[in-house]
Amino acid sequence: MREYSHSQLEKFETCPLQYKFVYVDRLRRYEEGVEAFLGQRFHETMERLYRERAFRLVPLEELLDFYEKAWAKKWHAAVRIRKEGRTADEYRLIGRRCIEDYYRRYGPFDEGRILGLERTIRFSLDKEGRYGFKGVIDRLMKAPDGAFEIHDYKAGGTLPEQSKFDTDRQLAIYQVGVQELWPEAKDVRLIWHYVAFDMEMRSSRTPEELEALKDDTMRLIDRIESETEFRPNESALCDWCSYWDLCPLKKHLVKVEGLPENEWKNEPGVRIVDAYAERWRKKRVLEAEKEVVEKDLEKLREAAVAFAEKEGVRVIAGSDARLRVNGKEKIVSPGKGTAEREALEKELRELGVWDEVSTLDPYALERALAEGRWAGETLERVRSYVAAEKRWTVTLRENAKEDE
Repeated sequence: MREYSHSQLEKFETCPLQYKFVYVDRLRRYEEGVEAFLGQRFHETMERLYRERAFRLVPLEELLDFYEKAWAKKWHAAVRIRKEGRTADEYRLIGRRCIEDYYRRYGPFDEGRILGLERTIRFSLDKEGRYGFKGVIDRLMKAPDGAFEIHDYKAGGTLPEQSKFDTDRQLAIYQVGVQELWPEAKDVRLIWHYVAFDMEMRSSRTPEELEALKDDTMRLIDRIESETEFRPNESALCDWCSYWDLCPLKKHLVKVEGLPENEWKNEPGVRIVDAYAERWRKKRVLEAEKEVVEKDLEKLREAAVAFAEKEGVRVIAGSDARLRVNGKEKIVSPGKGTAEREALEKELRELGVWDEVSTLDPYALERALAEGRWAGETLERVRSYVAAEKRWTVTLRENAKEDE
């Protein structure tokens, strides 16, 4: 039985190609975002706090000293700070403030019985055992009222809205595991600690919601296991990806950025893009000019038609060109799908002429009227549904004098 985890599923949903690099190709990269580094140090500090709580209450200063030493000892050159202008020390102080806020909010930390810290759980999503799942619960507790509580620490800088927690997969799928491993866990509370905001968010799931979640998760696993293409998916999370040099959406950027300045402009890809961009910008300028010219031409067409009607002419002379202005009556019937169209079709059937205009030719009715096929009552009844419009064409003939 192959096991999946929430982080695996989430990575596939975020970017199938990154999933392939990590879980199929097993290409491990040792880069780590500073946010993840901070979060890990906070988790370690909480584990220290609650493990000691069975024997004593760790003083805040001792807890902060533990955090500071862990930060210094585990900091490494591959920790990446993506936000421009930010420093490692600023992130370290954020973590310190999170610990202080948490300590003051929850001390003396006797809100229930601890059942597990950083507790790994393994279980199956189906009765046959084909869909294995594993996860790590930051803190599993039993509250004084007998309810089981799944606690999760989040050190991120964004606080989601409540709807996100009510549809969150991670802790809900952990609830499935907890209730399978501990059948007495009838009542389970899901609790997130967003420590950067000193906020606690809660949610719960009904048995029906958990069944639907299991079904959705098994379908996602089926999709992963049948995947063959693993296409890249570009998003804001790309900034935290360690596989740019392998990704078709990013690897040329990496290559170009590594070139000396005197070679950068001559790189073949750069030359192609620069040439394309130049023509594209020129095209935009020409299209904008074309739009202005089209508007001017339309105004001049209207002026030519008005002049031709006023003067009773059909050809207007210019310095080195002529304009031919023609007007033609056109029969216009109601559009398909309208109530007027339905009424007209009913009239045509009653008059016995429907077969003459019911071909696939959309202009059959207009042509029948223009050719004068009908007279009397038939013509009058049909004409009540249509209108006659005069359509003008204006044609330019250049170098008119040379043609004479």
